[in-house]
Amino acid sequence: MSDNEEELIKLEKQYHQDIESLKRFYESKIELLKSKFEYEKERIRIDFENKQSEKIKELESYFDVKNVDDLEKQKQYYLSEMESMKNWYEEEIIRRKGETESWHQENLKKQIAALTKGYEEMLQAQEDKFKVKEEALSIHIIEQKEYYEKLLKPYKKIAKLQDKISKKLHINEKKEKITEIKTSDTNNTPTATERPKVSVILPIYNVGKYLRQSLDSLINQTLKEIEIICIDDGSTDDSYDILEEYKQKDNRIKVVHKSNKGTGAARNDGLRLATGECIGFVDPDDWVKPNMFEILYNQIKEKNLDIIMCMPDGYDEKNGVNAPFPYFVDANFEHIIDDRVFNWRDLSPFQYPMCVWNKLYTKELFDKNNINFAEGLDFEDHKVIFGTLLTAERMFFIREKLYVYRYNREGSVLTDNNRRLIDHIKIFDIVENLMKETNTFTPLRNDFLTYKIHNILYYYSMIKDEYKNEYYKNMVKSIKDTHLTEEEYKMLSEKYPELECIDLT
Repeated sequence: MSDNEEELIKLEKQYHQDIESLKRFYESKIELLKSKFEYEKERIRIDFENKQSEKIKELESYFDVKNVDDLEKQKQYYLSEMESMKNWYEEEIIRRKGETESWHQENLKKQIAALTKGYEEMLQAQEDKFKVKEEALSIHIIEQKEYYEKLLKPYKKIAKLQDKISKKLHINEKKEKITEIKTSDTNNTPTATERPKVSVILPIYNVGKYLRQSLDSLINQTLKEIEIICIDDGSTDDSYDILEEYKQKDNRIKVVHKSNKGTGAARNDGLRLATGECIGFVDPDDWVKPNMFEILYNQIKEKNLDIIMCMPDGYDEKNGVNAPFPYFVDANFEHIIDDRVFNWRDLSPFQYPMCVWNKLYTKELFDKNNINFAEGLDFEDHKVIFGTLLTAERMFFIREKLYVYRYNREGSVLTDNNRRLIDHIKIFDIVENLMKETNTFTPLRNDFLTYKIHNILYYYSMIKDEYKNEYYKNMVKSIKDTHLTEEEYKMLSEKYPELECIDLT
């Protein structure tokens, strides 16, 4: 079996695993709703029995005890009315139960269809990539062979001539070594006095396993006028040595070693050091396509943009295959505007996937609006994501997949599902304050509430059991502090029925 076939089999296996996981998720939701409806039904039954008893006592005290016939008639009348109302409520509960189950089942079908489409596209892309690689490799080998034959031709002639001279003169001369002629620097690395077009910031902590691939993808960018700012946040693995090695290899790499303060603080240090016209962010366990920053920089200059965005690609570290991360599948980007310049007034920033690294920003946008990362928290990039999306006046989106996001790796906050997920709740308070400062909270309130409730309920279902109680307390407080109106609570409960299971009293 060829490597290509093995990789395709892995992709197909992962696809079926994702489908099963998606099914189990929705089945658990439906089971939760069923138990909730049964509880509601029993509660209504007990409530009606209590009300019947109370009404009978009221009637007995109201009517003359001697007038037994009138009393009995009134009792029968109210019992009949209450029975009819009870039957109506039970029928209404069954109807709503059916509608809710149908909605989840339909949503499951849509999710499976979207996932299936994404995997089919990805599988086809893999097959096409394999073909292109094989063709390119064969062409490259032929070209390289011809190139080196051409280079060696004059040296072969010299060697033959020297051999003839040696034989004729019987002189054992030592052949002079041909020294390599140093050519001018072909990579156009800028001098210290030139301002870089792009500053790329990497926060680094114990990622030695992936760091070389990430740095290689940056020093080999087609856009040469860049600076690569590496903030080593107290790494204890070989990240330190790798950074020092690459710093000697390329003078565009700037390295700062510091004690561990977290990703947010490291990225803020990078922002303070950046001198480029534009700012880009790369996580050191990811890598970028060779022409990413050239394409994005040219778009910013050509269209006079504040932000340019591209599509993310994905790599599944656990299974060793190229595959889209579920959050970043093409279907989740279908509503984004990709044919004209836009801003938050045209498209809510809560309606497409959030990430800081699939974008290139002007440095002026950060300086002008005093934008920086949250420190001491995970999910710290939300402050920059929304700080930039809510203040940028000119944004543009292209569908080229230029950034490769590595997921399912050990040590990732989204893989470990540990206590750090609680930080996600705290970040929403920061985002809400940010929206109020930029006067965008009122027009985007419903979108924000939907985004917030969706995410905190999702991570509650993901966090490990030993942290669920602490997460729940923080979640309840955060929702209470939002001060939902009745209309907002009703709207959110229809979208996320599990919200009704949370005690907000």
